[in-house]
Amino acid sequence: MNQAGQIQSVNVTSEASNDLQKFQLDLVDEEFSELLEAFWEDDRAHIIKESLDLIWVTYGLLHLMGVDVDEAFGRLYASNQSKLPFTYKNGKVQKGPNYVPPFLKDL
Repeated sequence: MNQAGQIQSVNVTSEASNDLQKFQLDLVDEEFSELLEAFWEDDRAHIIKESLDLIWVTYGLLHLMGVDVDEAFGRLYASNQSKLPFTYKNGKVQKGPNYVPPFLKDL
């Protein structure tokens, strides 16, 4: 994040930090809109690019909030794996009997 010129550590209670987080959230919204546009254009390369941009700015938002994104993602991955065995209902994965939601409150 240093190479991108982003702040490494922010006091999340400060007004400046809230402004930065709101700005980053605006970027998330912008990138999501661009992803939708790419999707409706049916342009695979553009969809990939905008999807990755969305991941990038979302990662930046979490970083500004002081979240260890790699740790959070690891926990989410483990939680999603606990859905196994799963079933589908209306095209969506249904949580299996072993499902454990991710604990993220300490991040």
